[in-house]
Amino acid sequence: MEDSLGLARGSVDPEAVPTEFVESLAEALKGSEGSRSPTPTLEASLQEVGNDIVQSMLDTQGCVVWKERWPGGARYAACLTHDVDNLTWPVSHLLKRRSRFSAGDFVLGVLGLKDLYDNTSYAVEIERRRNLRSSFYFLTGAYDLRPKAALLASMREQGWEVGLHGDFGTHDSSENMESAVKKLEQVIGTSPAGVREHFLRFDFGSTWKIIEEAGFVYDSTVGNTDKTGFRIGLCNPFHPPDESWRPRKLLEIPLGLMDATLWGYLKRDEAGGLADFMSLKQSVEQVNGLFTLLWHPESFRMKGGRLYPKLLDSLIEDGCFIGSGLVIAQWWLGRASPLVAEGKTFRMDDAPKGLVLRFKTRGGEGVKAAGGELRLEKDSWAIEAAGGQLELTLQ
Repeated sequence: MEDSLGLARGSVDPEAVPTEFVESLAEALKGSEGSRSPTPTLEASLQEVGNDIVQSMLDTQGCVVWKERWPGGARYAACLTHDVDNLTWPVSHLLKRRSRFSAGDFVLGVLGLKDLYDNTSYAVEIERRRNLRSSFYFLTGAYDLRPKAALLASMREQGWEVGLHGDFGTHDSSENMESAVKKLEQVIGTSPAGVREHFLRFDFGSTWKIIEEAGFVYDSTVGNTDKTGFRIGLCNPFHPPDESWRPRKLLEIPLGLMDATLWGYLKRDEAGGLADFMSLKQSVEQVNGLFTLLWHPESFRMKGGRLYPKLLDSLIEDGCFIGSGLVIAQWWLGRASPLVAEGKTFRMDDAPKGLVLRFKTRGGEGVKAAGGELRLEKDSWAIEAAGGQLELTLQ
């Protein structure tokens, strides 16, 4: 809770946390079906608890300081991801789905003059034109990645992430996971930082352990397939619990929306799918959260899938922070650098560039700051870190 709310370590009294919230969170992290929600309900509850804690600290101590969640104090963030399930399909598959393609693309596809499914480069170019970067998760057992080695190396050099899309059986087998990781390492020359399981297969009792032991920085599997919304009511990154309910080193980045949910499971038309996207985006913004989007490259030239550029433009227009899974994970882990309170001085020794500390006082006292740009915003002070040591002192 302290990490998510951005409060100093030790500032949250366990007695101040409602039992009902704790029980709901525990059930969600066990994978309870009742935790599925069209909106990030647990994030909303956490926000309410956090507001009460902040007000209590202000009333009793006369001041309170906390870390904003996203760089520059952005209202919310978006994480762009792609699961590469297939690189090619036979013409028979194309014929069955001809209604999802434009007439021109369909003819070129049937004639073999245009690949309508292998859209990795096409997706990269769409994002490049908007100065955005994303994560691509590749399978190692469904197709041969070796011919893509040069492309993947170029993508990584330019800021795109290449991660693992866990093959069948990796979510419940350490041996299968280890084999898949080694196959990907042989192609990209390094260990992948991020993973998402194929078909979002997940066992709450074992998958986090398997993924952590395989050396991943983060997982982004926990999400819904057959409905929109949030698998466990959380949208922000968190460290899942181990068998003793202590936080793991591994970070979970919950999934917010998958394209296949809209067009495959729910049979939305484009207007309906766009409306669902806008609604989910708004629900995430309301809790200062993270909207993790999964868009399969093979859908980019299809009806529905072709909306991707419009979704990106909507996110850009909002001014939210946008990054790949790895960028989001690095930010969240960097933001976790301890905030230390010493009397009326609050200090971070290793604040990431762009982190905003917000400082509110009951009596309207002044503030002295070092290590960033100080500004007064409505009823609170804010300082944006230049990177490195950051310090605020109430005067």
